[in-house]
Amino acid sequence: MNAVTELGVVYTPREVTAPMVELALAPLVAGKSPEQIEALRICDFSIGEGAFLVEIVRYLAAAHGGPNAAHTIAEHCIYGADTDATAVATTRATLEALVGAPLPTLHLRVGDSLALEWPTFDAVLGNPPYIRQEKLSLTTKHALRSFASYDGVADLYIYFIELAHRLTRPGGRYCVVVPRKFLTAAYARPLRTLLEREAHVDLVDVAPDAFPAHDAFPIILAGAPTGRSRTTRGEPWHRDSIADAAVIERWERCFPALGDTLTPA
Repeated sequence: MNAVTELGVVYTPREVTAPMVELALAPLVAGKSPEQIEALRICDFSIGEGAFLVEIVRYLAAAHGGPNAAHTIAEHCIYGADTDATAVATTRATLEALVGAPLPTLHLRVGDSLALEWPTFDAVLGNPPYIRQEKLSLTTKHALRSFASYDGVADLYIYFIELAHRLTRPGGRYCVVVPRKFLTAAYARPLRTLLEREAHVDLVDVAPDAFPAHDAFPIILAGAPTGRSRTTRGEPWHRDSIADAAVIERWERCFPALGDTLTPA
């Protein structure tokens, strides 16, 4: 379902979740044994209707290949949260239907991911809520001041991008679908500075009709912590030059539903 609600929720179609999950997880499962795959910890910090977690279970279960793999993956590998208790309950029911059995130890929580205490993960995926700053409470705005990406007029999704970066272990990956406005918006300069300083980032265009009920012009941000720091300025990010056509062609070949690749200028 594609829908925009007062909570800033944009439900994510499988045409987007499936290639995002592959993009994030393929390097993490390559050459791994079933036991090593079971040891992976993957988080969706805004689970909504559970589309990402369902796709993660499918992907890891296929890579695992063992008996009852989907059930094992669901109980051991996935973590998630949402402020909407109904969404959490729905996701639980969907996952139990997928694996064909109860999941009593499923790691799902009701709460605000920006305020919850989290461990770190091998991968973080999701479609964070898009809520403009004028709709945020003063309490929320005050709490967000602890983020390196804080800007008084930033949309809420900005902080979820930073959260994905924070929660990803060295060697891990994160992949989120967010409005492309952060590429050039002044309010996203602190975020761009953070990512330039501490991450390697790839950006992939989403097909224009992927979210027909929404006008945020989403883009996929795939990042990996670099473990190093450098001085940056957070200038606007722009499309690759023609010299990077080979990279764009590779992405289109792997993920034809998504489109062009971008990198920070």
